[in-house]
Amino acid sequence: MISSSIDYDPFEDITSIFSTKEALDDIDKLIATTRNFKLHLQEKLLVASKEIEKGTDPEHSENTVSTDVIEKVFKDFSETQDISSQTEATISNLTERISHLDNAKSNITQCLTLFQNLKALTDSYSQCKALLAIDSYMQMVSPYQIMCSLTENTFLPYKSVDEVNKLLTSIYRLQTDTIERIKQSYNRLFEEGNKLSPPERQNLETQLREGAGIIIDSDTSNKSKLIDWIIDKLLYEMTEIFQVDDEAGSLENLSRRYIFFKKVLNNFNTNFVNSFQPEWEMPIKLTTKFFQKTSKDLDLLLRREFKDRSKTPSIDLFMKALQTTLDFEKYINVRFSHKVKDIRLSPSFEPYLSLWVSHQDKMMEKKFLTYMSQEKISSNVTDSLIIPSSADLFRTYRSVLSQTLDLLTDNANNNILLALAKFFNKWLIDYNNKILRPLLLPDNSQIEDKRECSKYTVLLINTADYCSVTIEQLESKLSEFSSESDRISNVFDKTKNVYNDLLSRGNNLLLYRIMVSDISFAWKEFNNVDWTNSNVEDYSRYMVTLEATLLPKSKGNSTIPDDSVVTKKSIFQYIISLFNRDVYKWNFLDKVIDLITTDYLTTIIRLIEPKAPFISASSPRRKFDVRHTINIAEQLLLDMELLKQILNSLPEGIITDTTANSTQNTTLKRVQRHIDTKMELLLQFGRLLVSPLNFPDDYLETYKRLTKDNEDPGVWAYVFALKGSTWDLNVWKQYWTTFNLSLEDKEDTTKDATRNMFIFDWNKRLLHQFEGNLGFIQDPNWKTFISSDLHIIIPKRVVSRSQMNPQSQPTTKRSSSPEAKSPVLTMKELMSNTRFFNRGP
Repeated sequence: MISSSIDYDPFEDITSIFSTKEALDDIDKLIATTRNFKLHLQEKLLVASKEIEKGTDPEHSENTVSTDVIEKVFKDFSETQDISSQTEATISNLTERISHLDNAKSNITQCLTLFQNLKALTDSYSQCKALLAIDSYMQMVSPYQIMCSLTENTFLPYKSVDEVNKLLTSIYRLQTDTIERIKQSYNRLFEEGNKLSPPERQNLETQLREGAGIIIDSDTSNKSKLIDWIIDKLLYEMTEIFQVDDEAGSLENLSRRYIFFKKVLNNFNTNFVNSFQPEWEMPIKLTTKFFQKTSKDLDLLLRREFKDRSKTPSIDLFMKALQTTLDFEKYINVRFSHKVKDIRLSPSFEPYLSLWVSHQDKMMEKKFLTYMSQEKISSNVTDSLIIPSSADLFRTYRSVLSQTLDLLTDNANNNILLALAKFFNKWLIDYNNKILRPLLLPDNSQIEDKRECSKYTVLLINTADYCSVTIEQLESKLSEFSSESDRISNVFDKTKNVYNDLLSRGNNLLLYRIMVSDISFAWKEFNNVDWTNSNVEDYSRYMVTLEATLLPKSKGNSTIPDDSVVTKKSIFQYIISLFNRDVYKWNFLDKVIDLITTDYLTTIIRLIEPKAPFISASSPRRKFDVRHTINIAEQLLLDMELLKQILNSLPEGIITDTTANSTQNTTLKRVQRHIDTKMELLLQFGRLLVSPLNFPDDYLETYKRLTKDNEDPGVWAYVFALKGSTWDLNVWKQYWTTFNLSLEDKEDTTKDATRNMFIFDWNKRLLHQFEGNLGFIQDPNWKTFISSDLHIIIPKRVVSRSQMNPQSQPTTKRSSSPEAKSPVLTMKELMSNTRFFNRGP
């Protein structure tokens, strides 16, 4: 806006710039700009002067500037400077006056606001004082809140003013008087409430709830003190009565203390609860205070009673006090919907919980008397075949465990949990010895009724299985709350072994005493067959008997004669139907399949094997030569086809169209593969017996194909003997040489751990007996052949006469832990996933 003209008048620009009052806000910026422009002009003039003096300015090189012109320029510049200074002074004076006016306005506004607040504070104070005198708390709420708000937020900075400080002191005194007056009103309600007329009482309750309650809420520093005073007032009588040093405050009278508090609580809810704000939750605060006082008293009383060595602890007193406390806590939890969580009374008993655990023995003794007198089988046919007392036992365990965990602070007390584990373990062992084990038929007892024996044995298995599963869950739950889970597990190890042994014994009884006895008639018929003159025409009678024993006549079962209709389930089907869980049904089926195939193989071998002693004057004559053995084997191959049909029909009793599911279908396929594997090996053995001994090379090819290149010399020798070959050493050497040449690498394969025993792996004792009998051969040539050529290591065990007797029982001896272990399921895999000991909310 500044012109370069010599006649430039700056007042015009100044008037234009400050045409409005708002332009004064930019006065500092304008002064700065003017000052900068002034400096710019000075620099420009200085440069021009220097150029003139040096004669370098192109404009003055041609024309000489006169001294008058230069002087005029400096004169104009000086005048401009003076005008600028005057303008700056004028502007400064103007803005300073405006600033004074703004400060004056702000001070006046603040003073007006302060006096208005002071008036409001004085008025509210006067109103509160007047209303407090007549206990009108409801009308006092609004002025009281205004008074407190102005005091705290506005006038505290002005305490240095004497008048204001005097007013604040009066207000603080009024606040204190208000609290005291409210206490007096509550005291009047507590002591004279019943004497007041209904309108007076209702008015007092309303004033306290809607007036005093809101007033106290606005004064947080005194609210907690007032509530504590009220609660102490309500509990005063009870505190005076139940002193720990008086008889009324002893453990014997703990129930009276709880009853008295219930009366206090009920009286408060009936007569006084309407005098308090609901948000205060006075019943809960009253209960919490009672818990705090009683908890301290309990700690002292229990310490006196059970840590004083001069006194004999009374377990009955402890249990009575504990049960009373648990019942009271349950009452409080139900009444307040579990809102009283911060403090409880039962943890005071925690250091003495060993007494609680030991006391449970009395309860269990009574229960066991009941268990032993109860019927073992439920009268309700729809119930599972499990002893009812076992479920009651674990329900009791669950109750004891839940109560104990509730008593523990944060569920953390390893010693008590260990004591609890030993308690559970003790009674589980007793349950096994007194309830379950008597159900197991002793080894020397005769089975009078197979079905009755089966029923009680399966009852035993079902119950022992249920106990084993639940013991695992019990151990898991205790370990979950203990930091020493290994000690818990060690306690239960013996119990789990006891129940697993019981399960094993029960299954062995079903298999090796009941099932063996049930199918033994079929093997007796096998031994009564005239195998010397047998002709391959139809299935043998013994196999038809086996089918009738396992699968009573049903539609489509044409192999059983029409006159032998059986309407009752077979023993096998009856046992299967009694198991509670399918896993046990399938497992039992697997073992029955192994039992039948193994006993069938043993019966065949006992028929055709040479009788000891071998190659001696007293040796019995071979009953069957190679030709007879081939005829027998041809009949056996036909009978094996029927056996395969029988075994494939056994799962029908487990899986039906109505119960079929993906899991059962998968299990059925597995069992069918098991049957196919067993029968394929049995059929290969039968085909090996059928193969002729015409040429060593042909026999070698058949042997290697059917035995899948078995290279064990003991197996080769046993099969060669079973085929009915004579004890001609030259013949044996001829066939052995051909077999031996086919072996690429000779290894010691006579160790049981690495031997491939072909089908004799089902009953290793058969092969071991044969090898042992070879050791009794006295002929030196044979002895050399056996040891040097066959490399057969003779077992040290001596053959018994019963093994040498041709009429000895063909079935193998059963032990409590049979050699052929079930490949199906381990005990862990038989465990249920149901979590019995998961605690509810």
